[in-house]
Amino acid sequence: MIKSVFGKGLMYRTYGSNSNKIYTFDQFKVLVQNPSSKVVLVDVREPSELLDYKLPHTINIPYKTKPEALSLSRSQFKAEMGFEKPAEDKELVFFCAKGIRAAAAKDIASKNGYSTTAVYPGSMTEWLANGGRDIK
Repeated sequence: MIKSVFGKGLMYRTYGSNSNKIYTFDQFKVLVQNPSSKVVLVDVREPSELLDYKLPHTINIPYKTKPEALSLSRSQFKAEMGFEKPAEDKELVFFCAKGIRAAAAKDIASKNGYSTTAVYPGSMTEWLANGGRDIK
């Protein structure tokens, strides 16, 4: 991002830790096949969307119905979501059906103290189109 200092003139560039990090299909496939304690795959689709297909080794934080989930305290999160809130030192990789909600959820996570976030923009559409259903 480029910002102006003192109005016009001097410009400088600011860098986030990984504000625009994205994963390709092949990179995301590696994450699915080789779960890491440092990475949390976050499916932000609604629970009804998971009935067709749910990726293994993922958590579900529905963006439409629970956009505030990552702003909750650990105890509130566990009570509402039914599982532990991801630690802020983990990399959260967001995906959804087509990537739109994933990008929005990534921004919310960043605003709530998660400094290492990413998106798989191809999301479930690309995953299933490339045979993801058969990938274990």
